[in-house]
Amino acid sequence: MIEKALLKDAERVVRIVMITILFTAGASKFFSHGGFFDYYSRLFQGDLRIRVPAFIVNAYLQIIPYIEIGLGCALFSNRYKRLAVYGWFAFMLSLLVGHYILQEWSSVNQMLDYFFLGLLCMVLPNHLSWFRRDA
Repeated sequence: MIEKALLKDAERVVRIVMITILFTAGASKFFSHGGFFDYYSRLFQGDLRIRVPAFIVNAYLQIIPYIEIGLGCALFSNRYKRLAVYGWFAFMLSLLVGHYILQEWSSVNQMLDYFFLGLLCMVLPNHLSWFRRDA
């Protein structure tokens, strides 16, 4: 049988990976000087089978970096871990839908890895502290 402390260590690694992904993605959008927004706003206004009004797309594109940084911060907290993981799932699902609308099929398939990270974080037990290793 796998030692419980080892499972808790694995959860910590998974959560650190998720936090790193979110902070990196959010920071890259903040420091893109509007490049992220301009690129995806233009793509969503192209010739697509599913058309979403520009004001909805643009509003969501504006808040994405804040969502990423917010979820990353929430994942630091053991108290809000479950809520943050559900937020992770909702956010990743929104990105999956966006890639589906853009007909980027390989990106849709690649999003599954992010869902698996969330599932691991959800089912693995966590240490009571980031700085202590409890059994």
